[in-house]
This record gives sequence, structure tokens and C-alpha cells, in this order.
Amino acid sequence: MNPFISFLLQYLPLSEMEQETLEGMLELRHYGAGDIILNENSICRHITFILSGKARSYFINHSGQEFTWSFYFNDADSRFENYFLLDYNSFLKRTPTHLNIEAIEDIECMRLSYENLQSLLVSHENIAVLNSRMSEMAYQNVHKRAFSLLTLPARERYIQLLNEEPGLLLKFRHYHIASYLGIAPQSLSRLRNELARE
Repeated sequence: MNPFISFLLQYLPLSEMEQETLEGMLELRHYGAGDIILNENSICRHITFILSGKARSYFINHSGQEFTWSFYFNDADSRFENYFLLDYNSFLKRTPTHLNIEAIEDIECMRLSYENLQSLLVSHENIAVLNSRMSEMAYQNVHKRAFSLLTLPARERYIQLLNEEPGLLLKFRHYHIASYLGIAPQSLSRLRNELARE
């Protein structure tokens, strides 16, 4: 079975007809390591489900400093937000994104266009229900991420990462993890050393 559809079936049953219709609208894509999948100031036009490989999204602030917003991969450590390469706000509102999405290693993925999703939502009630559930999960993830960055000190953000997503430390580069936490790489090294001594 198509891996994207298998993933969706964890959240809601889809009829055979719905599965076949959806599968016919999916496009298989490949990106090489270093490819930019989504550029800042462009519109996110697809929901992209990662099959293999790794990527990250990042933004650059007014001072030219780069911050990692999220990580994308599909393995045993993946959480809901890791599977989907997209800026959901740009996708829904059809407005330019502030994010860049970069392939860190070769990626294989399946994507569904905005137009095809709208067609599915009109004609298939189960897919509309599923889309609503996924939108709720995406909102919850973004809210939690923003709340953590704005309210928790660096040490607590790092401990939260250790408790909730320890696999990220093995999958991604030190400086990407540091920018994800909103701290300098040397601060991350210091936190790791302090906690190792405790």
C-alpha cells in the first residue's frame, strides 16, 4: 500500500474509492542533499509527505541570523510534525512563506497539491474530517513550539528536547540543534556538559 495512505489510515478509515482517488493525485518527487524544497517569499503549494531522507526548515531574522524551525524525517522516532514538509500557514492562506526548507540528505517524498486537496475536500467527507484533524494537530505543534521558545529558558528547552525528541541529537548537526533551541552552538555544548556532570 502507498505509505502516505497507510499513514493517513492511522487517523481515519478511508474507503477503497477514497484511497484510489487520493493515490491518483499524489506525485512522487526526489530531492538531492542541499536542494531547497521551499524558498522564502514563495507560496507553499503542496503538502509533502517524506518517505526517506532528512530535511529542515529555517528562517533568517532581520540581523541575518539563521534559526532552524523544524526537522523532517520518517523513521521510528518521527512525530506527526516530522513527516510533512510544508509551511501550513502559507499553504492554507496562499501567502508567501517566511521559511526555507532544505534537504539535508537525499529525499524521496510524495506530494499533494493545494488544488487537488480542495477537490478532495469537496467530494470526500472522510478526507475533509481527516484534514480537519490534521489541521488541529499542526496548530497544536506550532503553538507548543512558539510557547517553548518564548517562555522557557535555554536549559529547560534543552531538557524538553532530551525528554521528548532525543533522537534529534543523533540525526542532525550540532549547530542545527542549537539554532532549533534558539541558542549559540557553544551554549548548547555548555548545557550538554553541565547536564552530563549532574
